[in-house]
Amino acid sequence: MLRSTIQKSERYLCLLLCVLLVITGCACDQLTKDSAPEVPDEVVPEHSQLQYTDMVYERPNIDQVYTDFENAVNLAGQENVKDQLFELYDSLLEQISHISTMDTLATLQNEIDLSNTYYEEEMNLLDNELTRLDNRMNELTEAILVSPYEKDFRERMGEDFIERYEFYSKLNSPEIEELSEQENALVTEYKKLLSKEYSTTDANGNTVTVDTLDFNSPDVLNQYYAIYEQKNAECAEVYRQLVQVRVEIARRLGYDSYTDYAYDSLGRDFTKEDAARFSEMVKEHLVPVATALSERYYSKISQASDRNGVSVEDGLTYLEAALKKEFPAAMTEALTYMLDHGLYIFDDDPNMMPAAFTTIINDYAAPFLFINTATYTDPGTLFHEFGHYYNFYLMGETNWNDSNNLDLAEVHSQGLELLMFESYPDIYGDDAQIMQVAVISNLLDSILMGCCEDEFQQRVFENPEMSIEEMNQIHGELYQEYLGFPAYYEWVDIHHHFETPFYYISYATSAASAFEIWEMAQEDRASALTAYRSITQNTLNSGYLAPLERAGLNNPFTSDMVEQIASTVNDAYVQRSRKGGK
Repeated sequence: MLRSTIQKSERYLCLLLCVLLVITGCACDQLTKDSAPEVPDEVVPEHSQLQYTDMVYERPNIDQVYTDFENAVNLAGQENVKDQLFELYDSLLEQISHISTMDTLATLQNEIDLSNTYYEEEMNLLDNELTRLDNRMNELTEAILVSPYEKDFRERMGEDFIERYEFYSKLNSPEIEELSEQENALVTEYKKLLSKEYSTTDANGNTVTVDTLDFNSPDVLNQYYAIYEQKNAECAEVYRQLVQVRVEIARRLGYDSYTDYAYDSLGRDFTKEDAARFSEMVKEHLVPVATALSERYYSKISQASDRNGVSVEDGLTYLEAALKKEFPAAMTEALTYMLDHGLYIFDDDPNMMPAAFTTIINDYAAPFLFINTATYTDPGTLFHEFGHYYNFYLMGETNWNDSNNLDLAEVHSQGLELLMFESYPDIYGDDAQIMQVAVISNLLDSILMGCCEDEFQQRVFENPEMSIEEMNQIHGELYQEYLGFPAYYEWVDIHHHFETPFYYISYATSAASAFEIWEMAQEDRASALTAYRSITQNTLNSGYLAPLERAGLNNPFTSDMVEQIASTVNDAYVQRSRKGGK
C-alpha cells in the first residue's frame, strides 16, 4: 500500500474550491557530502519461475500445524532430542511462511474483486490464524530458550533472530487474539464500504456520484458534501469501533498509549515525539512554500494533465528505457521478471480495491504490483510502486519475524519518482517541466499530509471516546493548517488509517529523504544515483536512520533538512516564477 486514496477525493475538493474561488493565494545551498557511499553489487535472491496464474490458493492444513506446535513444545522439555526439535522448529517456520503465502494470495484475489466472498472469508480466516500462530511461535521459542538447548539454539538462529523475537513478542499475546479477530472483521467491513458507490440527486432529480459531478453546476459543492457525508458516516463509524478495539489491544499488552504500540509495531527507530517535532518544522518551513507553489502552478498543472493522456501502462516503456540507461542491471531484471510472470495488475474494475500497493508472495519470493487505474491514472504511480517492487525483488523470501521499514521503503518509491525526471521530456514533451513541478508539489503534499494525518491519529487515540463529529472537526482544522483548506469528511478514504494505523508519517519522512536525493541530482546525478542505490539495498530488518547515514543523507529529526528543502523549492520554482520563469 502506498499513496492514499484520499488523493482522488482531494483532487475533486481542490477543483470544487477553485471553481468557487475559495482556495487562497519557492535553491538552498546544495547538500554536499564528503564522498559518495561505496555500494556493493546487488545480491539477487532466487525467484520462482511460476506465472502468477499458476500460484494457486489452497487452504493450508492448520490442524497439522497446531499438532506440530504441541509436539515441539513437548520435545523442548525432553533430553537428547535436539536434532528432532530443531528439525520440527524449521518445519514450523516453513509452514507459517506457507500460510502467509496463501493469505497473500487470498488477499490479492479479494482486493482484485471485493465482491468475491470466498476469498474474503479465506483471507479473514488466515489473518486470524496467523495472529494465533505468531503467539504459538513465541511460546515455542521461549520454551527452547529456557531449555537445555538454549545455547545451541542461539548459535543456530543467530542473535539478530533472538533479538527480534524478544522485541516483537511483546506486541502479541493470546489475550488479544479475540480482539485481533474483531479488528480484522472491521477492516474487512471498511474495505467493502470503500468500494461502495455513494450518490445523491442533482437539481433535476438525476442520480450523481463523485465521478459524475458536473463542476459547472452552481450546486456542485452541496452535492459533493452530500455524497461524502454519507460515506463518512458509515466508514467513520467503523473507524470509531476500530479505535476502541485498538486501544484495548494496547492496554492488554501493557502500553499506556496505542500510538506507542503502533510505532513499535511498525519497527520505527524514532518516536511519536520525534514525529511531532518534525511536524512543527514542516508547518514553519514547508507549508508556506507548498501554498505558494500551489497558487502559482495549480492551473498550469491541471491544464497540462488534461493535455497529456499518458496512462499507467504507457509508463512501462519509459521505465524500462530509464532503467537500462543508468540504473543497476538488477532493476531491469526485476521489471522483466514482473512482466514475464504476470506479477502485476492495472485495472479499473469497479469491484477492485481503490488502491495502489506492492506486496510479496513469500514462498515464491515473488513481488506483486497492484494499481487501480480508475483511482491512479498517471505513470508516476507506476514509477512509485516499482521502487517498492525492486526492493521486494532484492528482499527475497522472508522469515517469521523479519520485517521491512516503511519509512525507508517509501524512499525507494518516492526517490525513483524524482529520479525519473530525466525521462519527462520523452514522456511529456513541452510539458515536461510543468509535470515535474506537479510531482514536486505532490511530494510536498505528501510531507504535509503525512504530518497532518499522524497528528490527527495521535489526537484521536489520545481521546478514544471522541465522537465522529469531533474527529471530523479535528481533521478539518488540521487540514486547514497544513493544506490551506478544510477536509472534514474525506479522511475516511485513507485506507492506511483503517488497515495500518500511523503508517502515514512514513510518507512525510521518506519524501524529505527523497527530496535530498533530488537535490543531489541537481549538481551531481551520479552521486544521487549512488545514494539511491545504497538505499534500495536495505531490505529486511534495516531500520530507517542508519541506512540514511550510510547513503550520505541527513537525519530528518535532528538536521535542518526541512528548512533546506523549503529553500531549494522556493528558489527553484516560486521565486523563478515571480521573476517570469516558466
